[in-house]
Amino acid sequence: MPTKIVSNTPKFVVFDLQKLSATQHMIFGADYVLIRPKTTGCTLHLTNAHYRLNIGQIVLLAPFNPFRLSLDTKSSYRNKTLDCDVLHFRLNGMGLTFIDSQQFAKVKSMLENARYGLLYEGEQITEIGKVFNLIDNSFDFSQILNILGILDKLSKHEPMKCLLKDHIEINHVKKIEDKLNTCISYIQEHLTEPLTVAMVASHIYMGVSTFSRFFNANMSITFWQYVIEQRVRRSARLLVKTDNSISYICAEVGFTSISSYNTKFKELMKLTPKQYRINHMDMRSGIETSCIVETQINKHVALIPTRSDIST
Repeated sequence: MPTKIVSNTPKFVVFDLQKLSATQHMIFGADYVLIRPKTTGCTLHLTNAHYRLNIGQIVLLAPFNPFRLSLDTKSSYRNKTLDCDVLHFRLNGMGLTFIDSQQFAKVKSMLENARYGLLYEGEQITEIGKVFNLIDNSFDFSQILNILGILDKLSKHEPMKCLLKDHIEINHVKKIEDKLNTCISYIQEHLTEPLTVAMVASHIYMGVSTFSRFFNANMSITFWQYVIEQRVRRSARLLVKTDNSISYICAEVGFTSISSYNTKFKELMKLTPKQYRINHMDMRSGIETSCIVETQINKHVALIPTRSDIST
C-alpha cells in the first residue's frame, strides 16, 4: 500500500491529492490547486463569486487564492456519491533549476496567470482528466511525471474563462493582515492552554506546514518563539502583580516544565524569575491602590526582545 502524503505534514513535498470535502469557510493555502469534478453537484466559491462545476472541467488556482467548495446533495442521482479531485501541489519541491528552465517556461507562464482562476474545458481537457485517475498519494516518481504531464498539456490550451478577472479580488495585504490578527488573537485567548500549531492553523483553515511558513514569513519569528515570548511577558506581569509562587505562575501561563520556564525567562529577561521579582519589589508598594503600577509593568515588559533566537 503506498505511503500517504498529507499536505499538513513534512511528507508533503510536491503534491497531495484529496477528495472533495465541503467547507463553510474559505481555504487560504500556499499551494497551487487543481480541481477536477468527477460528478455534478460541486460549486466553487471564489471571493464574491461562485461557479457550478461540470464533468470535463479543470480549474487551476494560484497560492493564496481563497476558495471553498460546496456540495449540492439534491443533485445526486440514485444515491451516487458526489466526487471531485482536489490536487494540491507546490513548485519548490521540484527545484529552482528545473522551474526556471526553458522547458518549463510555458507551464510557469500558465501558473503565473493562475491568480485569475483558470477554468479549462473541452475534449482535450477530458483526456487530461484521465491522467488524474492514475495519480495516488505515493512516492513513486511516476506520480510526479503524471502531474507534470497534466500541467504541460494544460499549458498548451487557452483557458475557457478567467474566473476572477471580472470580479473584485481580495486585497492581498489586507487578507494577510486579517489572517495574522485572527491567529494572534486566538493565541492570546488560549495562551495558558496546551497550544499546538495544528490548533491555530485549523482556526484559520490552513494546513500545519502552510501555516508555519505563513506565520514565519509574516512575523519574522517562528510560531513557538512567539508563543514563548508571550508566555514570558505574561509571567513577568504576574511576578510583579501577585504573590503566587513561581511554579504556580509557570503553570498559569502555559509552561509545562519549571526548568524550561526558568531557561526561557532568563534568555529573554536576562534574569531568573526569582531575580526579576526581587528587582521589582519596589513596584509592588501600594500595588492594590496604585493606578500607575500596570503602566510601569507594561513599560518594562515591552522591553522584552521580540526577535530572540530561542531554540524550540
